[in-house]
Parts: sequence; C-alpha cells; structure tokens
Amino acid sequence: MRNWLFHPLLFYPLALLLGALVIAISVRPQAWPREPAPVAAQVEGGSLIFAGPAFNAPAVGAEQDVAVVRDFWGQAQTLRIAQLPNQPPPTPAEQGARLLLTPEQAALIDDKPVTVEVSYRPLPINAASGMAVSLQGIGPAEWISQEAPSEPATLRFELPPQFAVNAIGLRALSTGTDQAYGLEITRVRVTPHP
Repeated sequence: MRNWLFHPLLFYPLALLLGALVIAISVRPQAWPREPAPVAAQVEGGSLIFAGPAFNAPAVGAEQDVAVVRDFWGQAQTLRIAQLPNQPPPTPAEQGARLLLTPEQAALIDDKPVTVEVSYRPLPINAASGMAVSLQGIGPAEWISQEAPSEPATLRFELPPQFAVNAIGLRALSTGTDQAYGLEITRVRVTPHP
C-alpha cells in the first residue's frame, strides 16, 4: 500500500522546500553583520551600561578587526576587538571600534569627565596585551591606555571631557606585529562626573 505523502507531485516539492530551509538556516542570516547604528545602553544610577544587545551594531575603524558574538537567534552577546598587524599606538585622529550613542544618552556625558569600566575576557589565542579607550566627538580623541592582564578582568579608565560626544572608542593594543591580537569585551560602564 502506498502512502499519499510519497506521491511525486507532493514529495519532491516538500523535499526541495525542506532542503532550502536547511540551507537557509545553516547560512545563519540572523548573525550577519549589521550597519553601524546608535544603540540604547541601559541607564543605571546615572551610568550607561553596554552589555549584550548594546553591542549589536558597532562602527569599525580601519585599524581594528571587530566581531559581534551572537547566539543562534542573532542576539548580540559580546564584542571581540583585535588590533590588526603592524599598527602603531592610537592617534587622536583614529576612531577604533565605536559604540555609537543615542542623542539622549550622549547628552548625559557631553562635556563631562567620565569613568569608563571595561570588563573583558582575553582571547584563548592571540590575546591583546592592552586596551585603549576614548570619548569620540567633534574634537580629537584623547586615548587612555592600560595594560590588560591575561585573565578576565575589569579595566578602569578616567577620560577627560569631550564636546558633542557621539561614541565610546575602544581599541585593543599589542606589542606583537605579526598578526591580530584582541580581547572579548563583555560589559562597558560609562559614569559621568559633574
């Protein structure tokens, strides 16, 4: 006895549809890079907190390699940044990997000194030896750098005021020049001071 599901007019279109669905899922379009866009950070006690979904669409500078780690559904989890080979220390004209701010949140830190705390995990291979952070606005960026221990930690940066702030600049640093060295950022907390 023959089952109606295996009739050629029904079976082959269903097999093609199932095959196309499997291919579409394996390509993972939900994890493709997004166009850079401002993201709303969480506001907690006057501080801006970037974590998870706030890493969704960073802007990428030419001296950095940036990857957003996403779950299966395409939700941002962490941000990986790496310094490309043969890069000098950051200059005031560089932008690095930027977390773009919404106008409302940029107004909270505009023209104020801020403390930026960056929580990270070193990459298992080719971990960066340091990190630099800056406020990005209409003036030249003042990069503040620190050594990054080769274990999960939180680095604290004291940044001077910047006018017309529109982003937080992040840059991995390394003394190695042969390949990209980086860090995986899990959380960024920006606290303005009066």
